[in-house]
Amino acid sequence: MGRLKTFNRLSKLCFGKSLTLGLRLWLMADVLWERIRYGTEIQDYFQYGFYKLKNRERRKYMTFTKLRYTISVCNDPSKRSIFDDKALFNKTFAKYINRDWLDVTECTFDEFSEFVKKHPSFFAKARSGMFGKNAEKYDTDPAMTPEKTKQLFEKLRRNGCIIEQLITQHPTLSTFNSTSVNTLRIVTLRCADGTPRIMAGVLRIGRRGKSADNFHHYGIAATIDVATGIINAPGIDRNFKRYIIHPDSGEQIIGYNVPSWDKVTDIVTKAAMTVPQVRYVGWDVAIDDNGNTQLIEGNYGADPDVTQMPCRTGKWPLFAPEVEKIARKNNA
Repeated sequence: MGRLKTFNRLSKLCFGKSLTLGLRLWLMADVLWERIRYGTEIQDYFQYGFYKLKNRERRKYMTFTKLRYTISVCNDPSKRSIFDDKALFNKTFAKYINRDWLDVTECTFDEFSEFVKKHPSFFAKARSGMFGKNAEKYDTDPAMTPEKTKQLFEKLRRNGCIIEQLITQHPTLSTFNSTSVNTLRIVTLRCADGTPRIMAGVLRIGRRGKSADNFHHYGIAATIDVATGIINAPGIDRNFKRYIIHPDSGEQIIGYNVPSWDKVTDIVTKAAMTVPQVRYVGWDVAIDDNGNTQLIEGNYGADPDVTQMPCRTGKWPLFAPEVEKIARKNNA
């Protein structure tokens, strides 16, 4: 029933009132064929528009099945906890974080109180969490009583949170949406020869009033030409709506030149070498008001949807040769 609900939701989203019974039956047959022969998930089928692509174009997309294979070949399971646990991640990649942070699950109340005094506004997120869930900005009153501070401390500890100094983003990024820090998702692969390679990049932009820019949390994603740092395609959201300009601010998305792109490429290629047993990573990077980079987190299972949907280009031909070289090296 779950897959049928997914099929109904996505087919209606893609076709609306033009979804006739005949078209519905054809889609169901085609989805089933893709599933049986290639292991293609329903989400992949619709978000990449397989219904309008020939077989040779479909095979170019990095589907969820290919993602699982890439992760199994490239990422050592024993090291994945470094990326799942945000506190452990911050410790491991400390030289690239560039902001104050505190693990509420391990700190004392006095340490928490000092942090809040220094940073009355801060960002809290669960040590383990995905898609921007359980992430929230807090604005505290400098005159907050010790009792109120204690209550907040206990709440964040119960929720298993870390807290971080707020990032003041680059002014040109803020023009898109000022209520969220609009970040970059840069995917790297440490190749079989040991060199890090930037495989894809996107700019993620939040919507008005939202504190998160995450693609799975109402945000818009637009692909970056990794050679130049320029947005080379319209943005897209999870409902498959495409945007040349931001729908809230009116700022043009396509053609935007990401500031400090050389610093972005430098930080992710260095970070990619920190845990060599994890070769495939999607890095979230912020650019602050001084043009400096701040590493937010790394995702060892980075979903390729965000890097393929905006540009309507499958990335598997880029990944496949390197992944196979790594697989052969692992089996040697």
